[in-house]
Amino acid sequence: MKILANTGRECVEHCFEGGVSAWEIGASVGQGGRNDRDDVRTIQRLLNLIGPQDGGPVVALDEDGWIGPKTNKAILDFQRFQRTGSDGRVDPHGPTLKRMNEIPKHRMKAQNAALLARVVTAMPDLNQMSLKARRTIEGAIDYVRLGEGLFTSKRDYEMADLYFDFSKLSSSETLSELGLIRTTLRRAYAALQVPPIPLTGSNPVGVSIFTIDPLGKNYFAYVPRTESKSSKRNSVTDPAHIYLCQKMSEPKKDKFMHILMHELFHFIDDETFLYIKDHCYRDKIFRLTHKQRMRNADNYAVFSSHVHIGRQRLVDSQPKLGPHIPAHL
Repeated sequence: MKILANTGRECVEHCFEGGVSAWEIGASVGQGGRNDRDDVRTIQRLLNLIGPQDGGPVVALDEDGWIGPKTNKAILDFQRFQRTGSDGRVDPHGPTLKRMNEIPKHRMKAQNAALLARVVTAMPDLNQMSLKARRTIEGAIDYVRLGEGLFTSKRDYEMADLYFDFSKLSSSETLSELGLIRTTLRRAYAALQVPPIPLTGSNPVGVSIFTIDPLGKNYFAYVPRTESKSSKRNSVTDPAHIYLCQKMSEPKKDKFMHILMHELFHFIDDETFLYIKDHCYRDKIFRLTHKQRMRNADNYAVFSSHVHIGRQRLVDSQPKLGPHIPAHL
């Protein structure tokens, strides 16, 4: 595991924060198109983000993924307004989709600004989450080394054991694994602390590692992978950033912070074959083996959330966790 180093790019432009997009479809949408539901929904969302002054619909389309007279008319009206065609169809890589993406979308720009403002507000909590999580792991290390006493905390060990399960490990093995967890948490904290250096080509870190998803993905957030998965990457996104999708406007504060922290653990982990993965989420994390927990982002993220906001707020934000967390923790 390592903090991402120089990307080889002198500057990363944040053009997508202003409402320009790079959304894609897999097949044609509209008259004579294949009209797959996900693709239709993408075009409906794009059209709704485009103002009437730029050829968008006056009355918003239902974003239901079904092609019909209203969506077909909206496509044709946009084409005629922007002079990109007259066939009533949006093709992948075609001029109509290209123009839809190029137009600055004022509604999207406002949404993006509000989303990034929430990230700025969350930064102090993210810093505290990573710091408290590391200190809890250090307390667990002391407990394994020294046993119960005035200067050790059994609770710290119980918290670590709840999320990483050391029940089948010897003391020396447990200490080794706790050391790896501590290293991961140190890197998370470091990524949030170091200021950006935008003119040197080094990665932006701290708040500027977060930016807007340009692809219109139906996620909350994501980190593009590097190295062994580079063949699957596109030319628009960069592994030097955590991309926030439109769905990130939905979660309330504690869940919002949790998702940011979850993606941070993907961001700092960049090994070729041993990625911190998404084996599962929420309550299912307690079913994993120790080895799987050590490589599952949500084990780290839920642990960090728990030590920062406490059991009650954690369960309030993610109710399925409740039965798995003892009352005294």
